[in-house]
Amino acid sequence: MFCWHSSLSISFILLILLTIFSLPIQAATYTVTNLNDSGAGSLRQAVLDANANADADTIVFSPTVTGIIKLTSGELPITHAVTITGPGASVLKVSGNNASRIFNIASGASVDIEGLTLQEGSADNGGAIYNNGSVTLNNSQLLGNKAAKSGGGLYNNGGTVKVNSTTVSDNVAVGDSSYFPGGGGICSKYGIVTVSNSALFGNSTGAHGGAIQIQRTTVDPLLQSSLTVFNSTLSGNSAGNSGGGITNVDSILTITNSTVSGNLVGNGTVGYGGGIDNTGNLLISDATVLSNTVSGNSAGTGGGFFLHSGFLKLGNSVVAGNAAKDGKEIMKFNGTGLISQGHNLFGENGSSGLVNANPIASDKILSGAIATAIVPLANNGGPTQTHLPVAGSVVINAGDNSLIPCCFTHDQRGFPRIEGGTVDIGAVEGGSLLPDQTLIERYYQAILGRASDASGLAFWMSESSRARSLGLDTKDVFRVMANVFFTGAEYLSRNRSDAQYITDLYRAFFNRDPDSSAVDYWTQPLTAGLPRSVVLFSFLFSAEFEGAMQSLFGDTATRSEIATVGDFYRGFLNRLPDNDGFLFWLGRFRVAQCTNAAAVRTEVESISSQFLASTEYTNRQRSDHDFVADLYYVFLRRGGDVTGFNYWVDLLNKGVLTRDQLRQEFVKSVEFESRVTQIINQGCAP
Repeated sequence: MFCWHSSLSISFILLILLTIFSLPIQAATYTVTNLNDSGAGSLRQAVLDANANADADTIVFSPTVTGIIKLTSGELPITHAVTITGPGASVLKVSGNNASRIFNIASGASVDIEGLTLQEGSADNGGAIYNNGSVTLNNSQLLGNKAAKSGGGLYNNGGTVKVNSTTVSDNVAVGDSSYFPGGGGICSKYGIVTVSNSALFGNSTGAHGGAIQIQRTTVDPLLQSSLTVFNSTLSGNSAGNSGGGITNVDSILTITNSTVSGNLVGNGTVGYGGGIDNTGNLLISDATVLSNTVSGNSAGTGGGFFLHSGFLKLGNSVVAGNAAKDGKEIMKFNGTGLISQGHNLFGENGSSGLVNANPIASDKILSGAIATAIVPLANNGGPTQTHLPVAGSVVINAGDNSLIPCCFTHDQRGFPRIEGGTVDIGAVEGGSLLPDQTLIERYYQAILGRASDASGLAFWMSESSRARSLGLDTKDVFRVMANVFFTGAEYLSRNRSDAQYITDLYRAFFNRDPDSSAVDYWTQPLTAGLPRSVVLFSFLFSAEFEGAMQSLFGDTATRSEIATVGDFYRGFLNRLPDNDGFLFWLGRFRVAQCTNAAAVRTEVESISSQFLASTEYTNRQRSDHDFVADLYYVFLRRGGDVTGFNYWVDLLNKGVLTRDQLRQEFVKSVEFESRVTQIINQGCAP
């Protein structure tokens, strides 16, 4: 009997053990809690832990981890799928300490990197990243890395690379005697590379491809090799031998809605392809190549393009204003060469700048200097710098709508691709003023009494585009702009009376003058002591303001958690969120949304408290009147009446409530609680 029971027990134990070890491995989240190179809480330890777990893991960083993680014991190998989510590229940097590469990604591993700067990496190939698997960079930076051979920032060895909303700058690939070395920013040997909404500038190589070099060293249809670039700018890159911007070797290169500008080969009098050097198949549509848009690029031969072999399909594009001794815009050496799809702009001063390449009837030759067609590279809105068409430019409404690739409904900046019925030639749509610019110009005139200056216009256009990219309500851009203008030194120096102030509000927001009864209605509370800012808030959240904005931009409302983070920045700091900070606070809200209602309420309390306790808010030196106005602006999204406003100010003045206690009163208000309920009810973000 005893032996029988013993056998049963052993069998039962074996069954339990078999069951345990048969359970699927669960994905894990590892948190980096310090800036150390190794040991508990370090990034290196988190990577080691993720490598030990076969499932797809996530690495995150404690909010206290800011600054630079310096690697002192070599690169970080990644062997399994992992997502590394940083707090923002400006907040946290990982440095190779100019001694080692940062990440080495194994074949079969899939790695997503978000919100980090990878800098000061050093290796033979791939200063910051060597990729054998799949890597995606989002909202990150590859900055100041170096490779002795190829791929100053990143080297792709037959894998897949996606670079989105990322800056690749000041990386160096020295180059050697191997087959087509180079790629100051990125080098890809076989594999698939996609670059979108990104800026690649200031990268260099002594060999080929200042920004990017892509190659397929043997003709094998089974080995894919392609580079796709869209909504991006490659500018100010340089190469010693060829391809100031890009060198393409036996691969497929597709560029859409992009700008290649101001790149250089050698000293501008030697070498090939100031913008792009092509030995393969190149398809370009809706791109401006001005020393690559394509414009402003320089080389000894082929200022814009040098075509060693293969073909270049070009449509709706600007290839003008480049420089070279031979083939100012395009030089064909061999192969099929230029296949114009029409509606391109070539050359300068009546000369096409094409050698062994022929335009077709719908192409245009620029009769004057490049400055008569486009402005210099600048921030014209959107995430990257672009060349905006000048007023009356030959490129405006001169494209062909049928050449716009499928699904590209916006230009490089993110503005509508077609204005005035016909697409413009180039990466940027000019034509009539965009709604953003229309409203910005009105604010300058109505509030400051003058036309916009170039830098101010560019800044607010960029802020509007950036806010849209974050998912913020466009109305908040102009709420911030209005508050900045009305409270700034320039407006205050105009010494406007209360009646004039009300008139300025009407002109700015409603594009009309008030009647006398409206002036009387609004000046009465000002005379009674209500701050001008509180009256301003009443206008900014009025039904008429909402309607006017909708007529310009359509419905731009956003999810409640996004709006609330925007409220905290707009109301407490008087600015739009910075990208990294916005994503950080939004992430906290969304974790709470996926937890429960209590977690959301806890975050509302915590985040609002942290904003008020921040150095940035403290440095604004807000009076009690200002503080109460800020609470109305943030939590109630409206102005206030004199009685209610003075009630709260008196509680502070008399010491009945502290500022934090008053904040809590507004957090618990019925009005704000309804918004908290909206955040809760919306649940996890899709």
